[in-house]
Amino acid sequence: MKAFIAILTGLLLCSCADMYVTRSQVNGGGVAAPVDAKDFGSRIRMITANCGVGAYGPSAIYIRPFCIDTASFRGDEAQSDGELPIRKALTPVEFAQDLKEQLEKMAPARILKPNEVPRVGWLVDGQFSLVDGGSPAGRFLLGQFGVGQSLLALHVRVTDVKSGIVVYEFDMSGGSQLQGKLGTVRASGLGRATHFDLQNAAERVYLTLSTNPYRYGARANVSLPE
Repeated sequence: MKAFIAILTGLLLCSCADMYVTRSQVNGGGVAAPVDAKDFGSRIRMITANCGVGAYGPSAIYIRPFCIDTASFRGDEAQSDGELPIRKALTPVEFAQDLKEQLEKMAPARILKPNEVPRVGWLVDGQFSLVDGGSPAGRFLLGQFGVGQSLLALHVRVTDVKSGIVVYEFDMSGGSQLQGKLGTVRASGLGRATHFDLQNAAERVYLTLSTNPYRYGARANVSLPE
């Protein structure tokens, strides 16, 4: 019986629609050091050591809509082939809005216009590599076995604007996974899955860049033994 419960729990966990960080790179929270006067011709920016401590506490967060020109765009994304280019062009805008909603939990966040350049804080940008809405018909028939599942893959870059250092860089992928026709709060079921995937991805970016988003270990008061 215990083995059956363990297997059932594993299946339920595997079926959760979500996004996951598949690869990451941390360049630390170091800052640019002043260039020595005798090195006036040098173009090398020296970085101070930071003992492996990551960047944190941005004064502001600026979001540039992610590039999607080279992304593979397929599956259930539009009502017709004629509408598909419009949906593709608006996907980065939708994701930027989702990101703003999530990242403003950390600091004031703003979506940049094409001609705007931030001066302080963090700049979050990147590119999509795959946007696949999957198949609602497949999810209706055999969604619990992975048929018709959606998939979203993207690359995220976080740059400290003042120093010009890319402090965090990571790849993400995920989708509806083993969701069936009913869906969940995080999956569309028979609806358009990409909207859910974009929301899940934006939330995962926030969770990845936060120190303790779930407030684990937080206490109203503490009593320690003597």
